[in-house]
Amino acid sequence: PTFRAEYSYTARHLAEFWMIEPEIAFCDLDDDMQCAEDYVRFCCKYLLETCRPDLEFINKMIDKTAIARLEQVASTPFKRVSYTEAIELLEKSVADGKKFEYPVEWGIDLATEHERHLTEDIFKQPVIVYNYPKDIKAFYMKLNPDGKTVAAMDVLVPKVGELIGGSQR
Repeated sequence: PTFRAEYSYTARHLAEFWMIEPEIAFCDLDDDMQCAEDYVRFCCKYLLETCRPDLEFINKMIDKTAIARLEQVASTPFKRVSYTEAIELLEKSVADGKKFEYPVEWGIDLATEHERHLTEDIFKQPVIVYNYPKDIKAFYMKLNPDGKTVAAMDVLVPKVGELIGGSQR
C-alpha cells in the first residue's frame, strides 16, 4: 500500500488516504487494464461470497440495487472505450438533449457526471476508458505514437464513477 496526502478539489476525494498502487514489470496498458478489471471483479466476488449478511442489510436499508450491481460487476466483462470514443458518445448525448453541468469537449478531464452517464446510461456496466489526452495526465505516463494521448486508463463503475486509475510508464 501507498500513503498519499494532497489537496482535494471535491468532497468525494480524501485529502489523506492509503491506496493500492501496483507496479507490474514488462506489461503494457492492456495488461494494466486486465489486472485492474480482474482485481475489481475478484473483490466483488469475495464480498458476495463472504459478506452476504452485511450486503443484505445494505440492500434492505440503503440501496436496493447494491447486491445486483455487485453481481453484475463480478460476472460481466468490462466494456473498454478510448477517451476519444467516450467524448464522442457524450457529445452525442448532449446533441440528443442530455444536460451536463460541465461542458463536454475533447481535452477535458471527465467529471463524475460524465463517468456515471457512460456507466449507468450508455453502457449500463463498468467501463474502462483509456488513452487520455497527454495534457490532462501526469508527465510520467507513456506517450502514445499519436503524440496527443498517453497510455492511461480509468476504471469507471455505476453509481461511483472512477474507481481505479492507472497507466503505462
